[in-house]
Amino acid sequence: MRLTRARSLLAAGLVATTSMATAAVLIAGPASAKPAASSSPNPVVLVNPCNTSQGPVKPSTYDIGCMASQEFVSGLSWTSWKSVAFGSGTLKVNSGGATGHYVKFPILVVLWRARPWPHHAGRQYFSRLTWIFTGKRPSVVHTAAQTFSLPS
Repeated sequence: MRLTRARSLLAAGLVATTSMATAAVLIAGPASAKPAASSSPNPVVLVNPCNTSQGPVKPSTYDIGCMASQEFVSGLSWTSWKSVAFGSGTLKVNSGGATGHYVKFPILVVLWRARPWPHHAGRQYFSRLTWIFTGKRPSVVHTAAQTFSLPS
């Protein structure tokens, strides 16, 4: 996977800006792949929009729209999981309708803006997700990065 200089600088700038803005909001302890083995009793979670009673820590897949048949992120690998989480994966977009032919787009993922998780005392969740395309991107996407507000 080759990054152009402009894309590399854009990705680095976005990550740096996100880190600085979020660090002022919250400082949380690190989390391991399994919540029970975490060094922090209450790691920041990524809330599953399809089942908001569960919050995974360091998920390997994520379905942002509760319709995995249309688009989802897979192969997530996390390099950091604190008050900001950094990782990479593949956005898979269904281009074949019922036949399920997926087009794959490599992305970097940043989870940020940790907030108190409603109805979960002492817990926090990431309220923003930014993905950055590191190669080709869907034809309907006109920028290298997209940010989404996440449900609580």
